Amino acid sequence: MPPAPSVNQTLSRAARAAKTGQSETAQALYQSVLDRFPGNTRARAALVALGKNAVHDVMHKALTTQRDGNLDKAEHLWRQAVALSPDAPEPGISLSLCCLDMGRTGAAMDAIETVLAAHPDHPVALDTRGRALRDMGRHEEARDCHMAALGHGVADAGPLNHLGILAQARGDRHAAQEFYSRAIDLRPDNADLHHNLSRAKSYSRTDRHLQHMRDLLRKSAPDDPDIAPLHFALFNALADIGPTDVAFDHLETGNRLRKSATGYDVRRDAVRFAHYKALFAKPVAPPALDKPAPVRPVFIVGLPRSGTTLAERILARTDGCQTCGELSVVPNAVAKALRNLRDRAGTQLLQTDVAALRHDILTGLLDHSDGSPVMIDKMPLNFRWVGFICAALPEARIVHMKRDPVDVAWSIYRHLFAGRGNGFAYDPADISTYMLIYRDLMQFWQTRFPDRVFDVSYEDVTTQTKVTTQAMARACGLNWSDACLHPEQAAAQVLTASSAQVRRPIHAGGGGQWRRYETQLVSLLTALQTAGII
Repeated sequence: MPPAPSVNQTLSRAARAAKTGQSETAQALYQSVLDRFPGNTRARAALVALGKNAVHDVMHKALTTQRDGNLDKAEHLWRQAVALSPDAPEPGISLSLCCLDMGRTGAAMDAIETVLAAHPDHPVALDTRGRALRDMGRHEEARDCHMAALGHGVADAGPLNHLGILAQARGDRHAAQEFYSRAIDLRPDNADLHHNLSRAKSYSRTDRHLQHMRDLLRKSAPDDPDIAPLHFALFNALADIGPTDVAFDHLETGNRLRKSATGYDVRRDAVRFAHYKALFAKPVAPPALDKPAPVRPVFIVGLPRSGTTLAERILARTDGCQTCGELSVVPNAVAKALRNLRDRAGTQLLQTDVAALRHDILTGLLDHSDGSPVMIDKMPLNFRWVGFICAALPEARIVHMKRDPVDVAWSIYRHLFAGRGNGFAYDPADISTYMLIYRDLMQFWQTRFPDRVFDVSYEDVTTQTKVTTQAMARACGLNWSDACLHPEQAAAQVLTASSAQVRRPIHAGGGGQWRRYETQLVSLLTALQTAGII
């Protein structure tokens, strides 16, 4: 039997393996030295360094993967990083943030609670926990977390921004302005903070914030996608005071920069929608229902800016309803079902797929439940998944909001959306094409599930309020009362751009705002006409 290699030989082999990227081999060799000589400082130091390098590499891959939009793979990598470095707070915080981006608030909360158990005063962990609580509808607890995260200089810009979002959600515009302004004092070059402030206030020609934004724009590279929010903010400000053409120039530039950053191609959505229709071309076997669902969901769907928030607040005035805002539960559950279908090269949904989808949706909803028997999810883009919802949840009710197409298109174009889901919003041709394929898909769902989808006209809500809200409540199996005529009195907080509008009484005449920019909107109007939308 040949003699065992010396310690120096083993350490040299391990070093060569580490240098050539064979980290597992290097780790095994260093560990073999420590098994024989536990006090060997060279092996121990090298093993620690190897671990740090491995964590760094995994975190870099996770961050790159997450930026590319592959959140499932990113989550897996973040969990690897946590396993490699369980005592460091950064991997756990990043894992929690990734889960929040995926709409998996339960998993996000689990991850951040683990971090806080070891680092109870970590400001970023506290701020992240606040975000998770906000997404779960626990706004007061969220505010406490963000407040506890303050006191760390420039790092306070994050918690202050989140406190501003919470203040705006509860309708306190003055407090929101104060929080956003304090955040800007710390991070004056952050375009997102300026945009948030622009949505919380009205402007005069002598407003100091207006000049601040103009100065920041002059210092910025004109084609930098990161300054898109600043252009949207300047549009918001100048929409109050004019001139109209300058305001629209900023809006047009902001949309162009935003589209360049998203890389959106409407043809991909057209292919996806065609795939969904193919999956439901024939009846899909419903799941075996061995017990009733713990909650009864109501889904309010439609195009963004079509009145889904107003519909939610009307239904919130009925008994036993919990309003949940815009959840990512259904998109995540459907994405998982579609991945499973792809992995087995399937061409149709099986009963087992539908049963698993039902389980995943109901489990996700319960993460947000306050115990009310009815939960309302107003994620507009759930219109994509109507067939999946109908198949998996026979007890669910679906309200489809419809609104004048030019009003919707204009409202979409003037709005800066968070996340990647509304990539069509930044180009007139994309908006018109998306509206066309949306109409086609909704017509398909209504043909396949004629008794499950209830159409509601936004204009009817504002002009024939009583009869329309009565019909909507009846379609959802809810008990209407006169309170439904006063959604502005609903207590629920609003995290969407409609926060200010829905706190006013229902009134007619809110349409046609696009006419102020009719000259500048020729390309949008032409695109809608060409697509046959108007």
